[in-house]
Amino acid sequence: MALDDMKEIIDEFMIEAEEIIAKLDADMVKLEKRSDDLNLLNEIFRGAHTIKGTSGFLGFDRLSEFTHKMEDVLNKLRKGEIIINADIMDVLLESIDTLKGLLEETKSKGDALIDLAPIKSKLVAVDNGTFSTAAAPVEKKKNGKAPAAKKTNGKKTAAAIVAEQPVVESINTAVQEVEMETPASSVDLSDDPSVESLAVRPDPNQLKQMQDQRRPVDSTIRVDVERLDSLMNIMGELVLGRNALVQLAGRINGNFEGEPLIDELNHVTSQMNFVTSELQMAVMKMRMLPVGKVFNKFPRVVRDLSRSLEKDIELFISGEETELDKSVIEEIGDPLVHLIRNAVDHGIEPPAEREAAGKPRCGRVDLIASQEGSNIVIKVVDDGAGLDAQKLRAKAVERGLSTQEEVSRMSDREVFNFIFNPGFSLAKRVTDVSGRGVGMDVVRTNIEKLKGIVNIESELGKGTSFIIKLPLTLAIVQGLLVETGADLYILPLSSVLETVKVSMSDIYSINNREVIRLRDTVLPIIDLSRMFFPINQHEKLKDLEQSYVVVLSQGERRLGIVVDRLIGQEEVVIKSLGEFLGTTPGIAGATILGDGRVRLIVDPVGIFSMTN
Repeated sequence: MALDDMKEIIDEFMIEAEEIIAKLDADMVKLEKRSDDLNLLNEIFRGAHTIKGTSGFLGFDRLSEFTHKMEDVLNKLRKGEIIINADIMDVLLESIDTLKGLLEETKSKGDALIDLAPIKSKLVAVDNGTFSTAAAPVEKKKNGKAPAAKKTNGKKTAAAIVAEQPVVESINTAVQEVEMETPASSVDLSDDPSVESLAVRPDPNQLKQMQDQRRPVDSTIRVDVERLDSLMNIMGELVLGRNALVQLAGRINGNFEGEPLIDELNHVTSQMNFVTSELQMAVMKMRMLPVGKVFNKFPRVVRDLSRSLEKDIELFISGEETELDKSVIEEIGDPLVHLIRNAVDHGIEPPAEREAAGKPRCGRVDLIASQEGSNIVIKVVDDGAGLDAQKLRAKAVERGLSTQEEVSRMSDREVFNFIFNPGFSLAKRVTDVSGRGVGMDVVRTNIEKLKGIVNIESELGKGTSFIIKLPLTLAIVQGLLVETGADLYILPLSSVLETVKVSMSDIYSINNREVIRLRDTVLPIIDLSRMFFPINQHEKLKDLEQSYVVVLSQGERRLGIVVDRLIGQEEVVIKSLGEFLGTTPGIAGATILGDGRVRLIVDPVGIFSMTN
């Protein structure tokens, strides 16, 4: 076999093994709740068998031998010779963690070897029935009686046939879903009683269903991420070209109205606009991944944390099929881990406290994803103790974050935002899980880097909800073009609540802050040009002529941006400003308009931070 072919097989195995191990992790947590689900157990067994077979063929002996030890325990579990309990599940989950480590060890060509002796001894003890907390081996009961073990008559059993399949089959299973095939005709299975009792043998309908399920897998290909990024960049250039064509066609229409070729030009422009939009959607969908890729690791997080904290907590996940841009998916994991850990440690009360409060002993955490327009909304909801707004007010004053007068005027929702300040915590004790007031600061920082927002809703004694809103993609946005002075800026439409025309006589000053009254609300305002050009700071808004106010929203907060003119809407491609200017406060990037001019894109999250 050529070296290039071998490298391709190894690379494919590494990717496939990572996916299998991630699924094993999630399925194992499900199995603890559904220990009688034989289909789930068989699926776990097949995943381990795939890793064992392929790693053995490729010469990754440590990985193959360790997976074989796991397989021995899994085989006894599915035969009913071992009953799953929390301690055995700890061993199995530790084994999966070891598999992850072995895979990394294999990638690094064994630079640092993992000590397998401790976990191997646990697996052997579970397998032998000598594990200190393992249940005694039992057999499945039929009609209330344990059946005698069935003997074979010397012929090969179906299980043996599967075990003796050539290594080529193992490779096949590493790159495809496991396929059940009819045994070779030379092997006589008709008189083997174990064939009748073998639980994994599918009937014809199941076989057809499994083959149907494989077809979508067979029709997919793996694409390098760099190729997708390159395609997205090219798509961005095409969008810029489309915008330029639309503007050019508009000018030609104005100067040569009635010319014979104008109708043809308009038709071509319209067709180009339509095809570009369709292609753009197709390219963006190629970059989309289901949030389940991130969500699937959280059942394990909740299971391990609740066990270590001696709490009884269940995690419910919904909307995991909701899709999000790959660049956002890669960054959303850490904030969600902090929120989940916070809910388990601080949100959900100990079982005794819950019972005393008339709540179910078992706490509940919900992880929910949904799409709202051009945004994805992710909620982390717990039915725990909720946030105490009065304690938060007192803590904020104590920390010097606000005055007593200011916090007394704040709504509870505004007060809840104090927990995002670095080092802010109401925890009475610091644990390995949380309590230092660092995690929530990380949450807000990471979400804002993704141009998203996070809000809190809480009711004392009932629970807390963290609501994250993220853009579907960070590459192309719908923008509102505005003019202030001689400059044009783009405001992301997703953050624009409304626009209003105001007279300068409508502007008031409260505590040296300029505001307007918008219906029944006092809205703070700021001139966009003064945000980026301090030379204009001496100029008062009241001295300016009649202008427009663009109302931006960030969760519960509102801010009015004063501009001279509203130009219109345009789809824009966000371009980085580079290393030197990339961190400019209040600026998300730049774009090239249809007329070829480079214009800055305003970052609403940054604007809110600057006005604090």
